[in-house]
Amino acid sequence: MITFKDVSLVYPNGTQGLKDINVTINKGEFVVIVGLSGAGKSTFIRSINRMVTPTSGQLLVEDEDILKLEGKSLRKLRTKVGMIFQNYNLVNRSSVIKNTISGRLGHTGTLRSIFNLYSKEDKMKAYDNLKRVNMEEKVYSRADELSGGQQQRVSIARVLTQDPSIILADEPVASLDPPTSHQVMSYLRRVNKEDNITTIVNLHFIDMAMEYADRIIGMRDGEIVFDGPVSEVSDKTFEQIYNRPIRDEDLRGSEENETSEQE
Repeated sequence: MITFKDVSLVYPNGTQGLKDINVTINKGEFVVIVGLSGAGKSTFIRSINRMVTPTSGQLLVEDEDILKLEGKSLRKLRTKVGMIFQNYNLVNRSSVIKNTISGRLGHTGTLRSIFNLYSKEDKMKAYDNLKRVNMEEKVYSRADELSGGQQQRVSIARVLTQDPSIILADEPVASLDPPTSHQVMSYLRRVNKEDNITTIVNLHFIDMAMEYADRIIGMRDGEIVFDGPVSEVSDKTFEQIYNRPIRDEDLRGSEENETSEQE
């Protein structure tokens, strides 16, 4: 469980990234955060693994206030909170399997990872997770030989190899075409349901949010302006969140959903 209690964040330049956030996200939920650029979506999820640090309030992860964590305790938090980025964050010259097994870094330590001293169990875990995202045939390919969708699937496998209890995904499909975006979102949704991993995803696209989320949180100007199950969401909800009528660029058409693509 993740609980924000009166959480605010003011950046050094005076910009307020979060304003008095009060929200609880339950174990196993698939939550999509929506809103315009600059609404506070990235700040919200990056607070959960302390990539950014709120300036006031309490942020509880499994009943522990993570805003008080430092050093070893903070590293332990980041081991159980996996992160998927828009730009994949893979080492381009390394193989798919090496990128994937790097998810064990928080468990093995830096020195062992430098010398590739991973256990047989760790290597098998990495391979099994590549199979879960249909990337086992690319196991020895370099990351920079892959398409964008394939790289993001490796990123998912790497996060799974980390054995997280929470997965954060910051605009994971913003750089992908619609069919590939749906494929990536389908893998995230499947992992969420099969492993009961709490999953929080930032998205720009309304259609995709509606298709995959259990719950939608809408943000504007650092505040939560909507929080509810998908069943309660309408076009008017999104107009409230975006503070304007919905535009074509807010949609990523579900008619282009072709998740059978095998890259």
